[in-house]
Amino acid sequence: MSNTISLEELKNLSLPNLPKNIESIRYRAKTQGWPYIEEVGKARGGRLKKYVIASLPAEIRAAIMKRQADEVAESMPKALPQVRPGTAMSAQALAEAAKLLNEKQRSVADARCAVVAAVLGIKYQYGCSAKVAVAQFLRLLAEGKLDEVTLGNLETANDRSRSAKVGERTLDGWISAYLKAENATERLVALAPKTTKAVKPIESYGWLPTFMQFHNIPSAPKLAHSYRRFVQWAEAENMPVNDVPNLSMVRRVWDKLPLIMQERGRKTGAAYKSLLPYVKRDWGALKPNDVWIGDGHSFKSKVAHPVHGRPFKPEVTVIIDGCTRFVVGFSVSLAESCVAVSDALRIGVKHFGLPIIYYSDNGGGQTGKTIDHEITGITSRLGIRHETGIAGNPQGRGIIERWWKDNLIEMARQYETFAGAGMDSSTKNLMYRKMESAFNALEKGKDLTEEQQKYLKKLPSWSRFIADVVKCIDEYNNRPHGELPRHPDGGHYTPKAYREMRLEQDGIAPDMLSAEELATMFMPQEVRKVQRGWLDLFNNSYFSVELAEYHKDEVRVSYDLDDAAFVNVFDMDGKFIAKAQINGNTREAFPVSRRDQLAENRRKGKIKRAENAIRLANAEVNPALEQAATWDELGHLGGNVIEAEYAVLPKTGTDDEIVLFEADM
Repeated sequence: MSNTISLEELKNLSLPNLPKNIESIRYRAKTQGWPYIEEVGKARGGRLKKYVIASLPAEIRAAIMKRQADEVAESMPKALPQVRPGTAMSAQALAEAAKLLNEKQRSVADARCAVVAAVLGIKYQYGCSAKVAVAQFLRLLAEGKLDEVTLGNLETANDRSRSAKVGERTLDGWISAYLKAENATERLVALAPKTTKAVKPIESYGWLPTFMQFHNIPSAPKLAHSYRRFVQWAEAENMPVNDVPNLSMVRRVWDKLPLIMQERGRKTGAAYKSLLPYVKRDWGALKPNDVWIGDGHSFKSKVAHPVHGRPFKPEVTVIIDGCTRFVVGFSVSLAESCVAVSDALRIGVKHFGLPIIYYSDNGGGQTGKTIDHEITGITSRLGIRHETGIAGNPQGRGIIERWWKDNLIEMARQYETFAGAGMDSSTKNLMYRKMESAFNALEKGKDLTEEQQKYLKKLPSWSRFIADVVKCIDEYNNRPHGELPRHPDGGHYTPKAYREMRLEQDGIAPDMLSAEELATMFMPQEVRKVQRGWLDLFNNSYFSVELAEYHKDEVRVSYDLDDAAFVNVFDMDGKFIAKAQINGNTREAFPVSRRDQLAENRRKGKIKRAENAIRLANAEVNPALEQAATWDELGHLGGNVIEAEYAVLPKTGTDDEIVLFEADM
């Protein structure tokens, strides 16, 4: 429910006090000075004017709000139908009526059936009429000769009084309803007590849709504050006093609304979708290597940085096979990057073959040109289709999101440096203060106190962190998974065993790459233009005689992240041309690898952010100064313990990127 409206929306409302075309409405808005905001990227020109409804002329505002209120009222659920005994009902209506009964109504109906059965038992035992049986039952009740079970049922059957008393007329009514019913469901509905207070339909509260326009907004105001604004609006619109509810009534009605109606407009995106019904994907219909799901998050505990040793949160990228739930690849880096994703893909492809589809989120590390470029991207060259989820919709990647929660987050909780949700803030802050104190002392050459030494030992080393990640993945792959089918022995398959079974059962031979292909296909590529046998790449110049005939043509340049001495050059169709050597580099005395360049970019970015923070601090103490805010191998996966292969990867992207923020789960 929006507080703004566009000219197109105004035209579509066809209000009687507005012109029928957009140009006339725009002229009136301009001449009368209607306040508006601009939404970027929502119109052909880049900006869309949205007019503030609360600031429009009174007659237009009232017409808009009435129209919106009518639309809300139409979408609200109607009052539930009341069930009357003795009324002929279809099987469907009867079933619906039974569903509407609450637990108390069902228990009372069951108790009345039991009491009727006791009376009919007397009738059949002595072969008398129902009237005589009722009289005999009441006599036994009066003399205290009924058994405890029947007395208990009678107390429950008396819905209001809860006493073991019943009149002849009431008992006759129960027996009559019992005998008229043709099945158990009909008896349940007929003997269930009826609600004494009629349920008032939601649409009868005429003020509710309008109130929701003040309350169901993203800023999520308190109900009392929304009510105050609603009353102010009612007074300005001369709303009859009798039509304005008091705050207590608003609270009562609001508490009866379904949660999804209460949160509509107050929550959006993934937060609101989490309240809605969802469609569960059937991953079992796929085959191994059909779809791989990848995601990267910052680790929820701080570990020792592999370079300077200070506490930080590394980035872990994990890839799972959707069909088998098997972790096929992972990578550990200093920050999320395309390099980390490509490394995780490389490990997975090396051991388990090529997937058909790679499914990920829309993060920068997952969608950079290194991954997605239509010509030079890794997925394009490998023939892998890259699909991305809807922005702000983590539910679409439930498998990988749940894996993070159940595995790596639980692993992070074993570290005393855990910094995720649920960690005691006082303990966390004390831990980080003591560690910072210890590192500051070390930098100044001071001896550490016993307390500083104690807290410094709590920081996990980089090598321990890597080993723990490998162990965590290995244990997961070899642990029974509740979402997988059961094997003949009765238990659930492990991801590793299920993958092996499906490969054999489906007769699948994974598409494996050769050692040469693995060495070249995962090298990042860039498009460059040849100049008389030369090409430039990241401040380095490369030359090959074979490039002379490609003068002024664009070519694809494949480079090694750790070795800048050479590059492989391909034409735009992917045909190998030559290996170009570093030669005549006028900018650097020695070739600088791309990885070193990325590390240097990351260092410069940190310096720049520090300088910006200093300028901001100076601006805060001088109000007169206007300052612009500038702000491989997987161990155990094949059954044998393999030495972990990983890389310490620097940050990629622009110098202005902020790193090491905790990722949302």
